[in-house]
Amino acid sequence: MVGHIQHDTPELFEKMMSDGSNFRCSESFTRSYLRNTVGWSEQCSTKGAQKLPANHEKVLEEVFFHLAHTICDYAVLAPLIVNTDQTQIVYQQGTGSTWTQRSSKQVTVVGQEEKHVFTLVPSISAGGKLLPMQAVFQGKTAASCPSTESPRYAKTIAL
Repeated sequence: MVGHIQHDTPELFEKMMSDGSNFRCSESFTRSYLRNTVGWSEQCSTKGAQKLPANHEKVLEEVFFHLAHTICDYAVLAPLIVNTDQTQIVYQQGTGSTWTQRSSKQVTVVGQEEKHVFTLVPSISAGGKLLPMQAVFQGKTAASCPSTESPRYAKTIAL
């Protein structure tokens, strides 16, 4: 906002206001300008919600019985039963809101789709052993891959 004002009317910052102070582009001025002049309001990002399938309870029940059958019939030991999860770790968190036209139905926020993230995979066995974390990275250029000069690079590739 300040950049636009300085470009379009730089003299505004040099003029005295009626109360004797200089013009300031405060947060309240910016909000008022966006609401009253431009007709914008602050909006949260929107996207379609994910829904559970209609038969999700039946699917979960079938998985439960399948696991129980496998564990009992094959005498699977607790340390061999591993619960694994994954979570997305964001390097740079964006904001969930932006300024846009009032009553907008869909609001997209810059940076929400283009995330800089990696996936962390924690695992724990039913025996209570926390397994080493795995970090999963993906990239489209060689810059996202380890350097060929990295220690044990050749051995890693061979494995």
